[in-house]
Amino acid sequence: MPFSPRRSNVWVTVSPMSVARTYHSSTLISQDNSVLIAGGIVGSTVHMSTEKFIPSTGCFQQMGNMPRTRYLHAADQLTALSGYVIFTGGYGVGGTLSYADLFHPLTSNTLTITLSQPRYRHTSAILGSSKLILIGGYNQTTIVDTGDVLDVGSSSSFSAANGVYPTTGFGQTVTRLGNNSDVAFIAGGTNGGSSFFTSTSLFHGSTNTFISLGSVVLTGGRAYHTATYLPPPIHKVLITGGQATPWVIHSSMLLFDVATLTVTTLTSTLSTTRYAHTATLLPNGKVLLVGGSGNSLKSCELIDPANNYSSTVVNYVNGNRYFHTATFIPDEYNGTVLVCGGHAGTAYYDTCDLYFV
Repeated sequence: MPFSPRRSNVWVTVSPMSVARTYHSSTLISQDNSVLIAGGIVGSTVHMSTEKFIPSTGCFQQMGNMPRTRYLHAADQLTALSGYVIFTGGYGVGGTLSYADLFHPLTSNTLTITLSQPRYRHTSAILGSSKLILIGGYNQTTIVDTGDVLDVGSSSSFSAANGVYPTTGFGQTVTRLGNNSDVAFIAGGTNGGSSFFTSTSLFHGSTNTFISLGSVVLTGGRAYHTATYLPPPIHKVLITGGQATPWVIHSSMLLFDVATLTVTTLTSTLSTTRYAHTATLLPNGKVLLVGGSGNSLKSCELIDPANNYSSTVVNYVNGNRYFHTATFIPDEYNGTVLVCGGHAGTAYYDTCDLYFV
């Protein structure tokens, strides 16, 4: 029987999660290439449950619970944490969380450490193999203008970064500038009201310090956009979409040049306006955008940096959704992207789909 290669550029629906989730986290587990889904909310119910997607079966395996309910948290797996995933902050049944829980995805063992202050709706970035930075967010009373730093090996808890984040807000992006870089690029955000920021800054892990880039600004304020680092020879950050005002959404794309510290607006645009979407860098160098927008979208598109950042609409994901998660899973072919959960108005999803690259 002749060999039939796996199809590409197609969506396949897999088994659903055990519960519907939005504002949850999704983390690729380096030990076995599974994907850990944790927390989230549906209606007024906040989850403390976790489950793993097993690529070989296309099904979810329920894992142990986190020590507390949480959503609008961050989740990261640092090489230096011996396989643990660290859940930071978030909002739980009792309010804003000031705890980070280290959760082992193979055993469900948990360790708890403290943040320097409570926060949710923040962003996070891994710097090197042993440093985690949390930026911005909200603490139920005020917007947080500080960073929280965990330096594995030198501290057992988070400590405040030096200085304050130049633009107080949330909905910003934080993008590490290369796999081995200790510098992150921070762009945009909102104060939760009518202000949507154009500002940019850097966070230097070597000094745990924020540096404002001053006149280096985005073309139009935006929040809930995406920012994807494109490795050398491009060495730039691709910014797509975002919310411009409470009523206006961007279809524009911008490029931050890491070498020259400049921002330019691309002539190419998205096929539609989007915010609260996901962006995933694929092995072929293209960037897959999925869903998003205040009205929610099930449309997807591929951005091709090698072809003047042109946009090509691809097969649709199953169901309108935003504030979902998208996780790249490597395999012996070109990899897949797992899209899970999210919501569209009052509809909350337990459904998940795989995109075959």
